[in-house]
Amino acid sequence: MIDKKDAWHMLSVWAVIKIVIAAVVLSVIFYFNMPTQIDETFGAPRHGTERYWQDVIHEELSQRDGWGSIEKEYRLDDGTRVDLLLENEACEIDWADKWAEGVGQSIYYGLKTRRGPLVILLAKKDGWEKYRDRVEYCGVNCWVYDTRIEDWVDKE
Repeated sequence: MIDKKDAWHMLSVWAVIKIVIAAVVLSVIFYFNMPTQIDETFGAPRHGTERYWQDVIHEELSQRDGWGSIEKEYRLDDGTRVDLLLENEACEIDWADKWAEGVGQSIYYGLKTRRGPLVILLAKKDGWEKYRDRVEYCGVNCWVYDTRIEDWVDKE
Protein backbone atom coordinates (compact mmCIF):
# COMPACT_ATOMS: atom_id res chain seq x y z
CA MET A 1 0.00 0.00 0.00
CA ILE A 2 1.18 3.50 -0.89
CA ASP A 3 1.18 6.08 1.85
CA LYS A 4 0.36 9.77 1.32
CA LYS A 5 4.00 10.82 1.20
CA ASP A 6 4.80 8.36 -1.63
CA ALA A 7 1.64 9.36 -3.50
CA TRP A 8 2.57 13.05 -3.35
CA HIS A 9 6.10 12.22 -4.46
CA MET A 10 4.83 10.23 -7.48
CA LEU A 11 2.36 13.00 -8.32
CA SER A 12 5.09 15.65 -8.20
CA VAL A 13 7.39 13.55 -10.43
CA TRP A 14 4.62 13.23 -13.01
CA ALA A 15 3.95 16.94 -12.77
CA VAL A 16 7.61 17.74 -13.44
CA ILE A 17 7.66 15.33 -16.41
CA LYS A 18 4.56 16.97 -17.87
CA ILE A 19 6.03 20.44 -17.41
CA VAL A 20 9.28 19.41 -19.15
CA ILE A 21 7.35 17.84 -22.05
CA ALA A 22 5.19 20.96 -22.39
CA ALA A 23 8.29 23.18 -22.36
CA VAL A 24 9.96 21.08 -25.07
CA VAL A 25 6.82 21.07 -27.24
CA LEU A 26 6.35 24.83 -26.87
CA SER A 27 10.04 25.43 -27.65
CA VAL A 28 9.80 23.39 -30.84
CA ILE A 29 6.60 25.17 -31.88
CA PHE A 30 8.15 28.57 -31.14
CA TYR A 31 11.35 27.68 -32.99
CA PHE A 32 9.58 26.61 -36.18
CA ASN A 33 7.02 29.43 -36.14
CA MET A 34 9.42 32.20 -35.20
CA PRO A 35 10.31 33.40 -38.73
CA THR A 36 6.63 33.63 -39.63
CA GLN A 37 5.83 35.56 -36.48
CA ILE A 38 8.73 37.95 -37.06
CA ASP A 39 7.66 38.54 -40.68
CA GLU A 40 4.07 39.24 -39.63
CA THR A 41 5.10 41.48 -36.74
CA PHE A 42 8.02 43.38 -38.20
CA GLY A 43 7.58 42.91 -41.95
CA ALA A 44 9.94 41.06 -44.25
CA PRO A 45 13.59 40.76 -43.31
CA ARG A 46 15.78 43.42 -44.89
CA HIS A 47 16.83 41.25 -47.81
CA GLY A 48 14.63 38.21 -47.25
CA THR A 49 15.24 34.80 -48.71
CA GLU A 50 15.04 33.72 -52.33
CA ARG A 51 11.82 31.91 -51.44
CA TYR A 52 10.35 35.06 -49.89
CA TRP A 53 11.10 37.14 -53.01
CA GLN A 54 9.86 34.34 -55.25
CA ASP A 55 6.51 34.63 -53.47
CA VAL A 56 6.51 38.45 -53.77
CA ILE A 57 7.34 38.35 -57.49
CA HIS A 58 4.86 35.56 -58.19
CA GLU A 59 2.09 37.50 -56.46
CA GLU A 60 2.92 40.70 -58.35
CA LEU A 61 3.13 39.07 -61.78
CA SER A 62 0.00 36.98 -61.19
CA GLN A 63 -2.06 40.11 -60.58
CA ARG A 64 -1.17 41.70 -63.92
CA ASP A 65 -3.63 41.55 -66.78
CA GLY A 66 -2.67 39.51 -69.80
CA TRP A 67 -0.01 37.45 -68.04
CA GLY A 68 -1.96 34.20 -68.08
CA SER A 69 -1.22 31.58 -65.51
CA ILE A 70 2.10 31.60 -63.69
CA GLU A 71 3.07 28.45 -61.84
CA LYS A 72 5.36 28.65 -58.86
CA GLU A 73 7.75 25.79 -58.06
CA TYR A 74 6.75 23.81 -61.16
CA ARG A 75 8.09 20.28 -60.72
CA LEU A 76 9.85 18.65 -63.66
CA ASP A 77 9.94 14.91 -64.34
CA ASP A 78 13.42 14.63 -62.80
CA GLY A 79 12.37 16.26 -59.51
CA THR A 80 13.92 19.67 -60.16
CA ARG A 81 11.70 22.71 -59.76
CA VAL A 82 11.28 25.78 -61.95
CA ASP A 83 10.91 28.85 -59.71
CA LEU A 84 8.28 30.44 -61.97
CA LEU A 85 6.83 28.91 -65.11
CA LEU A 86 5.41 31.67 -67.27
CA GLU A 87 3.44 31.20 -70.47
CA ASN A 88 6.53 31.47 -72.69
CA GLU A 89 9.45 31.35 -70.24
CA ALA A 90 10.96 29.15 -67.54
CA CYS A 91 12.31 31.42 -64.83
CA GLU A 92 15.03 31.00 -62.24
CA ILE A 93 15.16 33.57 -59.43
CA ASP A 94 18.55 34.07 -57.81
CA TRP A 95 20.67 36.65 -56.02
CA ALA A 96 22.60 38.84 -58.45
CA ASP A 97 26.00 37.47 -57.43
CA LYS A 98 24.75 33.94 -58.21
CA TRP A 99 24.00 34.91 -61.81
CA ALA A 100 25.89 31.96 -63.31
CA GLU A 101 23.77 29.42 -61.40
CA GLY A 102 20.67 31.22 -62.61
CA VAL A 103 21.85 31.05 -66.23
CA GLY A 104 22.51 27.32 -66.07
CA GLN A 105 19.28 26.48 -64.32
CA SER A 106 17.11 28.66 -66.53
CA ILE A 107 18.60 27.19 -69.71
CA TYR A 108 18.01 23.66 -68.39
CA TYR A 109 14.45 24.49 -67.32
CA GLY A 110 13.79 26.15 -70.67
CA LEU A 111 14.92 23.06 -72.56
CA LYS A 112 12.87 20.74 -70.34
CA THR A 113 9.70 22.84 -70.68
CA ARG A 114 10.27 23.98 -74.27
CA ARG A 115 10.16 27.63 -73.22
CA GLY A 116 12.66 30.42 -73.28
CA PRO A 117 15.03 30.82 -70.33
CA LEU A 118 14.57 33.79 -68.00
CA VAL A 119 16.66 34.83 -65.01
CA ILE A 120 15.31 37.24 -62.42
CA LEU A 121 18.20 38.63 -60.42
CA LEU A 122 17.57 39.85 -56.89
CA ALA A 123 19.64 42.96 -56.19
CA LYS A 124 20.39 43.87 -52.59
CA LYS A 125 23.12 46.43 -53.30
CA ASP A 126 24.41 48.63 -56.09
CA GLY A 127 26.48 47.08 -58.88
CA TRP A 128 23.85 44.63 -60.13
CA GLU A 129 24.28 45.88 -63.71
CA LYS A 130 27.44 43.80 -64.26
CA TYR A 131 25.55 40.63 -63.32
CA ARG A 132 22.65 41.47 -65.62
CA ASP A 133 25.12 42.09 -68.45
CA ARG A 134 26.74 38.70 -67.85
CA VAL A 135 23.38 36.92 -67.99
CA GLU A 136 22.42 38.71 -71.20
CA TYR A 137 25.85 37.98 -72.71
CA CYS A 138 24.95 34.28 -72.36
CA GLY A 139 21.86 34.92 -74.47
CA VAL A 140 19.42 34.61 -71.57
CA ASN A 141 16.67 37.14 -70.94
CA CYS A 142 17.20 38.89 -67.59
CA TRP A 143 15.05 41.01 -65.26
CA VAL A 144 16.29 42.65 -62.06
CA TYR A 145 14.25 43.15 -58.88
CA ASP A 146 15.76 45.42 -56.22
CA THR A 147 14.91 44.04 -52.78
CA ARG A 148 15.79 47.36 -51.08
CA ILE A 149 13.05 49.31 -52.85
CA GLU A 150 10.86 46.28 -53.56
CA ASP A 151 10.47 47.14 -57.22
CA TRP A 152 11.80 46.33 -60.67
CA VAL A 153 14.89 48.23 -61.77
CA ASP A 154 15.30 46.42 -65.09
CA LYS A 155 12.50 44.44 -66.70
CA GLU A 156 11.53 44.06 -70.33
